[in-house]
Amino acid sequence: MKKLILTFIVFLVIFASSYAQYTPKDKFNIGWEVGVPSNDFISATSFRGGRVAYERMVKPNLSVGVGMSWNSFEQYVPKTTYQKPDGTGAITSDIVRELYSLPLTLDVKYYLRPGDKLQPYVGIGLGGQYSAQAVYFNIWGIEDNNWGFVARPELGLTYSFNHNMGLYLSAAYNYGAIKSDFFNSDNVDHVALGIGLVFSQ
Repeated sequence: MKKLILTFIVFLVIFASSYAQYTPKDKFNIGWEVGVPSNDFISATSFRGGRVAYERMVKPNLSVGVGMSWNSFEQYVPKTTYQKPDGTGAITSDIVRELYSLPLTLDVKYYLRPGDKLQPYVGIGLGGQYSAQAVYFNIWGIEDNNWGFVARPELGLTYSFNHNMGLYLSAAYNYGAIKSDFFNSDNVDHVALGIGLVFSQ
C-alpha cells in the first residue's frame, strides 16, 4: 500500500511539473486532512490524514484534475461480551477497531471569483476507494479489504499569497460505497476537513 501511495504522489509531481513548463494554469495541492467518520464501523475522529492533488485550469473559473486522500482511523472499545448469533458461544474482550481509507478521484472544481486573491469554490470528485477494516482482540485479528466507488463533493476556499503560492481550506464529504458483510458495515463514509498549500505555475 505504501508503494501505491508513493507511486501516485510521484506521478502527480511529474505530471504537474511537465505541464508547468508550458502553462501558468497548473496547481499542485498538498495538505493535512482531519477525518470525522459517519459510518457503521468506527466513530473516532482521525487526525492522521492528508491529500495531494493536481488540477489544471481549463477556463478562468473551471479546473479538472486528479486527487488522492488518505485517513487512518483507530478506536478502542472497552471489554465487552460478544454473543454468537445462534447462542452457542460467547467471547469477552476489549478490542481495537481500525479503518484505513484511500480514495483516488478525478476532480472538477468551479471557482466563484476567478482572479481574486480570495476564491471560494465548489467541487466534485468521482473515482475508486480502497478500504482496509480490521478488528484486533487479545492476540488475534480479523481484516477485510475492499475496493469500491467513491464520490467526494467539496466546498473550499483558496487564498493566494502571490502568483506561485497560496493556502486552501476545504470541507468534503467522502462517500465510499463499500460494503463489508464480515463486519456488517454498509459504508465507509467520512467528512474530511482539510488545510494545505497550493503551488501554481
